[in-house]
Amino acid sequence: MAINPGQRIQRYEKNYSSYRLILIIILSCVLMYQDSQDGYTKTLRTYLSVLAYPITYVSNLPRNAIEGLSVSLSDRSSIIDENKKLKEENIQLKSELQQVYKLDAENKRLYALLESYPDRKRNFLFADIIATSTVPDRHQITINKGSVDGVNVGDAVADPNGVIGHVIRDQLFSSEILLISDLEHAIPIEIINTGERAIAYGTGDINRLEIRSIQQNTKAQKGDVVVTSGLGGRYPEGFPIGEISGINRTEGENFLTINLSPFADLKIINEIWVIQTEVPEDE
Repeated sequence: MAINPGQRIQRYEKNYSSYRLILIIILSCVLMYQDSQDGYTKTLRTYLSVLAYPITYVSNLPRNAIEGLSVSLSDRSSIIDENKKLKEENIQLKSELQQVYKLDAENKRLYALLESYPDRKRNFLFADIIATSTVPDRHQITINKGSVDGVNVGDAVADPNGVIGHVIRDQLFSSEILLISDLEHAIPIEIINTGERAIAYGTGDINRLEIRSIQQNTKAQKGDVVVTSGLGGRYPEGFPIGEISGINRTEGENFLTINLSPFADLKIINEIWVIQTEVPEDE
């Protein structure tokens, strides 16, 4: 009986599939045997893995990028938090250190106030400045001590460097001080080097006073120290005021003009001392 072409093709495909299956089984057995003997397939796998690496690397890029970004953001957030914490600790330590410096400076200033002046028969009342004058050309300050603390009009006021002014108005809990640089202020002085006495006037310049009644033939010179003379009773004798910074001689004039630079920095006054009325010996 004749076989048609379709049947012939089906028979061929069936036989081919059987042969192919047998061939694959034989080839697998051979490869397994060879691999167990000398590792040829291991070498082949190595080459295949090298060839496949770029493909694997590229395919993993998106996932690695996302994981890396996540870790980076987490690390960055952690670093920011740690940095913030360190800054806060640094600020706290600096603040504590400043407090130590401040206390040390205050102790030194208080010691200077107590040791600055030789007159121990007077009361020295420590005070803080609570206000300064806002009126132009008026050199005044307000302190936190008043009549309840024993402050009286006329009491002299000083800081560790020298005299700064006197009380012009005493209220219950505060007092107003006229500084020595004010145009309306005048203070009796003595030049230590020559013993000459005169009056030093405020000029409106916080860094300069003027002495206007010293004879032309004076031996006073630049750098001489000037103190309170005690005349008039307002300022105790011997308190430092400043030093001579310049001498102006005018031909034909009997008196010269002497510039005086205050020892106290009237722009930056911290603690001050009110020099109160002399204490009776029996108290």
